[in-house]
Amino acid sequence: MRLHHKHTPPPHLLRDVTLRDGLQSVPEILTTEEKLGLFKSLVDAGVKDFQLTSFVNPARIPQLADAEKFYELAKDNEVHMAALVANLKGFERAKNAGVQVIDAVLSASENYNKKNSSRTMEESASEIEIMLGRAAHANATVDVSLANCFHCFAEGIIDPERVLMLTKRFHNAGTRTVWLSDTTGHAEPRAVSNLVKNACHIGVDIGMHLHDTLGRAGDNALAAYEAGARRFDVVLGELGGSPFTPGVGGNLSLETAIEVFTKAGIQTGVDERKLDAARICFNNAIATARSRKDATA
Repeated sequence: MRLHHKHTPPPHLLRDVTLRDGLQSVPEILTTEEKLGLFKSLVDAGVKDFQLTSFVNPARIPQLADAEKFYELAKDNEVHMAALVANLKGFERAKNAGVQVIDAVLSASENYNKKNSSRTMEESASEIEIMLGRAAHANATVDVSLANCFHCFAEGIIDPERVLMLTKRFHNAGTRTVWLSDTTGHAEPRAVSNLVKNACHIGVDIGMHLHDTLGRAGDNALAAYEAGARRFDVVLGELGGSPFTPGVGGNLSLETAIEVFTKAGIQTGVDERKLDAARICFNNAIATARSRKDATA
């Protein structure tokens, strides 16, 4: 039986993941206060939708060890915020921290899923179904992020039917939004368009998480939009990548997304001129963090 949740995705085209995917890709560890400064500078530039952090094992990703504290201090009723989890333990941490939109991640690649979460795809899928059931009683929503929807370095091209089967499964379990990820950055616009069209027909809202390994993130974003996707993860500059998959390029950048969508006549709501302040804030925070690290070396 499908569970129906009250949460409706916001009408924001771009969701910033700088504070999660971006920061986990750099060796420096920012303080919570430095993250808050970067968050506020992005809000000032017009960003209204964030994947703020990830509730994961701090031993694996120490850059995000302050997830509870950061989320509590950054909570803002004027800004839409989500957090990523990889398993039930992370889900419970996020729920207890008051996170209302939880992104549960699962890979469409068996190999990558075992590497990323130490679980089989079926084990992760079953956990997500449990999360959906628990969220219904906790004033929370669980969206699903599917990694490796197009390609995996270990498995090659991913069968789109596998991705659609997972999308249908989670739609039937009650999720409203599924994020399709080109984790390795090897997708091509035609494959993106076909998968998004078919996923939209299932009845879920589709978001895209794109990487720019081969320089196609902008083209893939536009292809996805034309096929029906209406939300896109972006990062400041060329940050991002994957801590578990060497060789992956950065995420679709805010700058590229603004350029691509604006040229197509699609408004993003973000003021590119004000992003300069966010870039300065980020660079200063990284420099300070590097100095701290050097001082204790």
